[in-house]
Amino acid sequence: MRKIYFKTLLVASLGLFLMGCVGQKPVAKQAPQPFQPVNLNPALQAGELKQKTGAFMAILDRSGSMAEMYKGHVKLQAAEELLSRMNQTLPNMPLTGGLAIFGRMKTFSAQYATSKLLYGPTAYSKDGFASGLAKADRARGLSPLDSAINMASKDMQNVQGQISLIIFSDAKQMNGKAVLAAAKNMKGQYGDRLCIYAIQMGNDPDGKKLLVKIAEAGGCGYAVSADELMAPEGMAAFVVDAFLEKVEIVEVVEVEEVVVVREPSPMDSDGDGIYDDKDQCPNTPKGANVDPRGCYVVDKVYFDFDKTKIKPEFLSALDDVAAVLNANPSVKMTISGNTDDIGTPAYNMGLSIRRANAVKAYLASKGVDADRVSVIGYGEDRPADTNATSVGRAMNRRAVLLLMI
Repeated sequence: MRKIYFKTLLVASLGLFLMGCVGQKPVAKQAPQPFQPVNLNPALQAGELKQKTGAFMAILDRSGSMAEMYKGHVKLQAAEELLSRMNQTLPNMPLTGGLAIFGRMKTFSAQYATSKLLYGPTAYSKDGFASGLAKADRARGLSPLDSAINMASKDMQNVQGQISLIIFSDAKQMNGKAVLAAAKNMKGQYGDRLCIYAIQMGNDPDGKKLLVKIAEAGGCGYAVSADELMAPEGMAAFVVDAFLEKVEIVEVVEVEEVVVVREPSPMDSDGDGIYDDKDQCPNTPKGANVDPRGCYVVDKVYFDFDKTKIKPEFLSALDDVAAVLNANPSVKMTISGNTDDIGTPAYNMGLSIRRANAVKAYLASKGVDADRVSVIGYGEDRPADTNATSVGRAMNRRAVLLLMI
């Protein structure tokens, strides 16, 4: 009787173990889109660019949430494609390179969540990096980014010069405090030699906030959406930011044995902290926080199903918008409301207008003249994502803020 009970318990335990260990089913890899990298070698050889980074460690999130779909692609596969495009875009220069992953290493293993090196740190080569990237298998397990950062701190301790830590992750299901502590510890170890770049796969709002904080912990570098890096020009701009720097051209004119040195004075016409030659969004309103391109990005406001109440997590961003509007009396704003497709079109049209008016009312409570803010409702007509899933519908229940400069 005891043997039968023991066998039954063993079978049940094994079944639970299998259910807990088996991740999502593997998704067949999609063929990557054609990519023609921007050739940075001529600018480097001509002295228009110069190398600033001597070493880098790329960290790839291979946890379970990276098996999710985003814009028709598995997030892990999109991240691997971005890493490949970065590898193709890097110019010929001496580098120490490394590639690490984190997540569950094996389905049937006691190592439930950990990190592992796939390449380096070693003298960088495109073929070597590509071979390391090819070793990454499917997504599964938890998201111990802190473990990967701590490992990078140890692995990079013998390298010289500036270091770029480049993280590709959706930043979902993470221990944010542990991750930030690991990033700050690495910054404390390497000081001004370290910059942190965080590339968000997907569009999870909480993940975006965490990645921004991780990049800020580095004191230099920044967080950016993967969508901005897929095009050859976007990837080239990122490679320049993370690995290179532009060289100021100094013109020397000799007149009657007198040498005149003219150094161009950088201009920042709109005062946003981004010089005009790099500013892709001139005439930014005074006091607006901008991204590395010099563009003021107004966050969207998302709503619960059939609700118009603004959730607390969006109030801080709206306070910033109100401050910008109050500091720039000539600037106006349009707020468009949107819904998912649950309910009748007529009801959803009214709901979208009420959502836009809720945001307008909040801005008015912060001193913004209501006459400067117009609202429009689109109902369910302008979805940002699919209405076939709960996640997609959540992304459609939103209000979009647009400055009218």
